[in-house]
Amino acid sequence: MIPATDMKNAFLPWRNRQHALVLVADQNPGHPGNSYWFSFFGKPTPFIKGPERSAREKKCPVVFAFVKKIKRGYYHTEFILITDDASMMPPAELTGKYVDFLKNMVIEQPEMWLWSHRRWKHEWKPEFGEVVR
Repeated sequence: MIPATDMKNAFLPWRNRQHALVLVADQNPGHPGNSYWFSFFGKPTPFIKGPERSAREKKCPVVFAFVKKIKRGYYHTEFILITDDASMMPPAELTGKYVDFLKNMVIEQPEMWLWSHRRWKHEWKPEFGEVVR
């Protein structure tokens, strides 16, 4: 585990070694003005740019994981390849795919969503730019 607050520096020892990087991305951005804004359940919502930017720079394959609760204590994880090379996607497209994926996960299993999380902590302002979609 490496700290998200200083990920760039904490990741340096790994940069030239083969690795898999797993990101848990259910978080609010610290700087909403430097985020992609998407409509998430009908409300403008910021999503951090860092994971997409890093995947695009490193030409990484991107895989999303859907964890489905079968019954108490039993889970099934499905891994879905989104792209073999993130650099081939236009800016904001990968994050948009994540937004759609997350939305579908919540619709399919609303009980698995952390409803106490303040996803709409930030209000959109025109100076943040357009809401992508």
